[in-house]
Amino acid sequence: MVKSIKLLLIVLSIFTTLSFGYEHTFTDLGIAHRLSMIEKKLLLINFSSPSCYYCKLFEKEVLPNKDVQEILRGNYIFVKIEPGSYKTTFLGKTYTNDQLFGGFGVRGTPTFVFLKDQGQVTQVPGFMPAPDFLKALRFIVKVVDENYKGTFEEYSKKNEDYKGKPTIVNVKKEDADYVLKYDKNAQSVDSVPSKVDINTLYVTTNSDVAKKLNGMGVIRVLLVSSK
Repeated sequence: MVKSIKLLLIVLSIFTTLSFGYEHTFTDLGIAHRLSMIEKKLLLINFSSPSCYYCKLFEKEVLPNKDVQEILRGNYIFVKIEPGSYKTTFLGKTYTNDQLFGGFGVRGTPTFVFLKDQGQVTQVPGFMPAPDFLKALRFIVKVVDENYKGTFEEYSKKNEDYKGKPTIVNVKKEDADYVLKYDKNAQSVDSVPSKVDINTLYVTTNSDVAKKLNGMGVIRVLLVSSK
């Protein structure tokens, strides 16, 4: 019986990896967008299809890449949208996934749409190998966070391990509760952890803890208002 349970857990783990490749993948655009707004992160929408060869290749070869996952955890909210009748509320209106494909003008998969707040930063159609996708993720973060003026071609030639801009975000308690409910990368702390991960989203009510984490290079810290 114990062996059967262990085997089932292994199979479920493999299935999860093959299905998403990244454990912090969202499938509801409304939830993902609200999290990105609260956390002041970029929202990356992956328009995908179960029958798409390059979508499967992306999930098999790109999403499991450790460096890709690190930059995603620190700087992005990642949501995967597939065709269908699933409904979500986005920017105050209700859409099916099929309508989202049309609304964003997606003509093929995979297509990657980058949003900041309520505005589109860019849209990138097609598959990229992990090294190129990683450079694209870093480039867009640098453009948004530091107003980088160079082209992607120029940036791609740099040997830079850009991780993002450490930022403290002041939030209301109700927003912090929402983040802790839906974002598995979020961790509530009242002191500096013994082992700090700069790509974990730390949520605290202590301003001194927030400042220390920020000084240690944590990409995003949510400081909860006492009001």
